[in-house]
Amino acid sequence: MQPARTTESKPTLTAASAPTDSLPEVRRASGVTLRAIAIGALLIPINAFWIVRLERVMFGPYPSTISLFANVVFILFLFVGLNAILKRTFPRVAFSQGELLTLYTMLAISTGLAGLDGVGILSQMMPHGAWFGAIQHWDFLGAFPHWLVVTDKEAVRGHYIGNTTFYRLPILKVWIVPMLAWTGFITLLLFVANCINVLVRRQWADSERLTFPIIWLPIEMTEAGVGTSLFRNRLLWAGFAIAAGLSLWNGLAFLYPSLPSLPIGITDMKPFFTTKPWNSVEWFPITFYPLAIGLSFLLPLDLLFSCWFFFLFWNMQGIVSNAMSWDTTPDFPFIKEQGFGSIVGLFCFYLWSGRKTYGAIWRNALASFKPGSAPQRTTEALSDRTALLGLTLGTLGLIAFCLAAGVAWWVAAFFFALYLPTIAVITRIRAELGAPVHDFHFMGPDAMLTRLAGSATLKPADMAFFTCTFSLTRAHRSDTMPIGLEGLQLAKLRQMDARRMFAAIMIATVLGTLGAFWAFEHQAYALGAASKFNQGSGHAMQAFQRTNSWFTGSLDPRPNGQASFAMFLGLITTLALFALRLRFFGFPFHPIGYAISSSWAINLVWMPMFIAWVLKGLTLRYGGLPTYRRFVPFFLGLILGDCVMGSIWALAGLLLNARTYNFFGA
Repeated sequence: MQPARTTESKPTLTAASAPTDSLPEVRRASGVTLRAIAIGALLIPINAFWIVRLERVMFGPYPSTISLFANVVFILFLFVGLNAILKRTFPRVAFSQGELLTLYTMLAISTGLAGLDGVGILSQMMPHGAWFGAIQHWDFLGAFPHWLVVTDKEAVRGHYIGNTTFYRLPILKVWIVPMLAWTGFITLLLFVANCINVLVRRQWADSERLTFPIIWLPIEMTEAGVGTSLFRNRLLWAGFAIAAGLSLWNGLAFLYPSLPSLPIGITDMKPFFTTKPWNSVEWFPITFYPLAIGLSFLLPLDLLFSCWFFFLFWNMQGIVSNAMSWDTTPDFPFIKEQGFGSIVGLFCFYLWSGRKTYGAIWRNALASFKPGSAPQRTTEALSDRTALLGLTLGTLGLIAFCLAAGVAWWVAAFFFALYLPTIAVITRIRAELGAPVHDFHFMGPDAMLTRLAGSATLKPADMAFFTCTFSLTRAHRSDTMPIGLEGLQLAKLRQMDARRMFAAIMIATVLGTLGAFWAFEHQAYALGAASKFNQGSGHAMQAFQRTNSWFTGSLDPRPNGQASFAMFLGLITTLALFALRLRFFGFPFHPIGYAISSSWAINLVWMPMFIAWVLKGLTLRYGGLPTYRRFVPFFLGLILGDCVMGSIWALAGLLLNARTYNFFGA
């Protein structure tokens, strides 16, 4: 059983863009060279510093909150330009496509880890209790293991107040142990995630032929002979000029308010909804981001329609609930719980649809353990046996970490039994359809367990663990598991050494985690996380206040039957949508659209997705697939132009230490 797919979803821009699966086997070139890894390693801390400054200090832009990271596209654009010069002057030292794609993958992982939903939340968590605990009268701080948090209040004074340096021995001594402990945990977690990537890549990419839209632009930008394909396409530069021109004008208007700005960013329509029940709409933004329009044009029509339709559907649930006074029940109609149920439904369907492949992987791995069995030979990053061993032993290692922190074994098992499928589903969503957002705010195992079983089942150490892992569960906008799979797929498509790519991914994970910690603390001790940071402690306060509510019982500690039913409803709805898609050709409602529109970030892109749906629908209706393929470079140009000019403004803000135009984000 295979998921229904539309035929227009993958354009072929160049001959080199065709999947290599159908080509004769050729000698595999590495592409993932030590030079590429070394350059990536050197750029990771610089990139992390830039991201933290943009998203934590400068009030945006927020490149880590959309699927294709604009800062990484910008850096790749610079390297492609540099490479064009090298090919003319010093061709022997020019970069290969594989090296550029390795660099892209490593920096994308670094961006995800340093991003708004990444390691920075851990940097907020570790000193938060020591600094605010006495003021807030938190009685649960003793449940936090000392090796996972910073307990010296004087040592973290500079973290919050600033005007000092992180590089003093007494300060480094209190930070080094928790930083290394969490770096080890994140590295092991993402090693397990990438073992899953190895196990699912063949099923998703080779058997189901998923299209991986997020990597189209990096592939086309780095094709051999810059200027022979994409960069000589006039439509690309037309799209580039429009997007870059709009960003340039709005950037100047931001600096010189006498110039009228163009309404590309958020225009909130909420003030127009003043009467009951319409005033129940919490936020109704209209945006026209060129980056989001360009990305959305690459999506299948049914997903585009489903995203904006279900965005309105979720809002209508709130309106109807208000009209019927059902919203007197807290959190009704439990949209987050319905969204979580949808995630579970997606996971169940994808697991069932690939059961034959996964069964064969399991049998092959077991057979390899038999005495006298031939060693497994594979072009994948890991053999089936190694990947399954890594998944099993890595998961046991994660549970052991939790047990060392005092977490109940069943809580730890429940956490990873839900967290790993969640990030696997997000990885699948990007691989199949390339959705521009996939945040799933507050749908983690921590929030759902307290709904299903009640917070009374948790002991203080469990609550402390859920507080610390808020960086994993708060939102999933910048998860790096999807980037890891995209890196492995890039290696497959461009005949790169998959094992080396896997190694580069893990190196980027370790360095990206350490780099994110360093970038946050370096700037916190200089500026003050509580004084000059936009997002210096707010996420940690969310988590600690929730923990205090659990601990004191101010939130109902009993299981919530209505919320549990909402999860079941989301699960059943998702499976029903899959069944209808398989039964009726052309059924317009996509389960992924139902899932990703249940969370916050869809607010920023629903209008660009609607615009792309109209444009793509008209193109396919009146011009067919050839016309659609002809226009794809224009929309890639919109993406590239917005990324480049938006990043130039962001870089100018960093260099001038001043706020500049925010090309994407709230």
